[in-house]
Amino acid sequence: MFDYNCKRNDLMDQIQEKKEELINIGLEKGLQHNETILISQQLDKLIYKSQKLKLRNK
Repeated sequence: MFDYNCKRNDLMDQIQEKKEELINIGLEKGLQHNETILISQQLDKLIYKSQKLKLRNK
């Protein structure tokens, strides 16, 4: 259980950082910019990992 919580907390931190990065880049370069889209895809992958981890540990 401890390992799950550490991984989950780490992922949640990464997700929060990526959200902030996405907002900043989106405001700076626009929502259609390739860099914004790339960061959005990276955020999607982190969220997917978090959901997968959560389901595995129910």
